[in-house]
Amino acid sequence: MPAEASSRAATVTEREASIPHATYWLATLPPLFWSGNFLIARLMRDTIPPVQMSFWRWTLAFLILLPFCWQTIAGCWPRIRGNLPFLALLGAVGVTAFNCFVYVALHHTPVANAALINSLLPVVTFLLAYVVLKERLTPQQLAGIVLSLCGAVLVICRGNPANLQTFTPNKGDMLVFAGMSCWALYTVLIRRRPPSLPPMAFLGVTMFFGVLFHLPAVAWEHIAVGGFRPTLASAGALLYLAVFPSILAYIFWNRSVATLGPSKTGMFMHLLPPSSALLGFIVLGETIAWFHLAGFAIIIGGIWLVTSAPRPARS
Repeated sequence: MPAEASSRAATVTEREASIPHATYWLATLPPLFWSGNFLIARLMRDTIPPVQMSFWRWTLAFLILLPFCWQTIAGCWPRIRGNLPFLALLGAVGVTAFNCFVYVALHHTPVANAALINSLLPVVTFLLAYVVLKERLTPQQLAGIVLSLCGAVLVICRGNPANLQTFTPNKGDMLVFAGMSCWALYTVLIRRRPPSLPPMAFLGVTMFFGVLFHLPAVAWEHIAVGGFRPTLASAGALLYLAVFPSILAYIFWNRSVATLGPSKTGMFMHLLPPSSALLGFIVLGETIAWFHLAGFAIIIGGIWLVTSAPRPARS
């Protein structure tokens, strides 16, 4: 038994060593794109109703992606048909629920609260990975989670832990937590994507279901608050939301999960607070302070601890 365990550990180590360094850089891009998503959602919250913002974002993303994936979808339809319930679940959880919860939440909670709650994503992802995939947490990964979370909190409390005393949960905070939990579940579930299903077909069908499940909520919101008038600003905002935090971010995230696993990939979400601060500096002229730089350095250290640890075996 010890010899078998050593052999399995050696195999895991060799597999980890074979992961290209570019994969780790690829995993940093989705949080950067989603920082822009939060920024635009806040800027346009009085122009585009939240559910309609999510619906048109994903409708436009699906239409952009469709010419590149429809032939692949047609060619592997028998495999897709056999996995329709799984793909529908991913569309409902990772596209519809996650985005609607977050966009509605940004109407009820400040960015600081939302960022603090989203910093819990890697923790929830690890817990779900343990429950669903039976992945075990190593001491080094636990230390990396704690260290990275400290860096995120340092940015959010602006270098003064006393600021956390003013943090009080509200309706928006609960919606952010619900959305974050949906994204953690999506991150874990895509680990079970059928290997025979091409990534572009997988993403295209998932997007289709995500758009489809928006329709009842869009109809309700349109009756309750009305629609919005398209302008150049709203069109530009929706185009960014469709291309970067939708198509590119999901492609990069799915690829990272397939290579690194959901637990390690989830750690990169701790980049969200400092990247949001950077975008605030570039777009809104906000100040970059010492705690932004210190928090970023701490987060990078935590990510390194988690990603440099061998992938834990399934129990």
